[in-house]
Amino acid sequence: MSPEQHAQFISDFATDYAQAKAQRIGFELKLKTLKAFLMSEALKNGEKTSSSQERVALCDPLYAETINELVECIEREETLKLQLQSSELQIAIWRTREASERLAIRTHE
Repeated sequence: MSPEQHAQFISDFATDYAQAKAQRIGFELKLKTLKAFLMSEALKNGEKTSSSQERVALCDPLYAETINELVECIEREETLKLQLQSSELQIAIWRTREASERLAIRTHE
């Protein structure tokens, strides 16, 4: 890809990355809220200690499903992040080569 294509890629996927990051944060908050709700339900069902409430909450299938959704969000976010960083690196490499070529031309004049 040319530097221009890398710059366009960054421009095109910056919004996707921001959305993926926001989705991950949303799932992290959802997970905390779900855990609190499930612990509250466990208390209503007779679990007296916070550790037993937490155990019940963490074993709930909905909690496990939410964790899997969070994992998918993290994977998407990290993939986009690395792709964007790769394009940024390619642009930096191109700049360095161009600067080296200019220096070589000046040195030979």
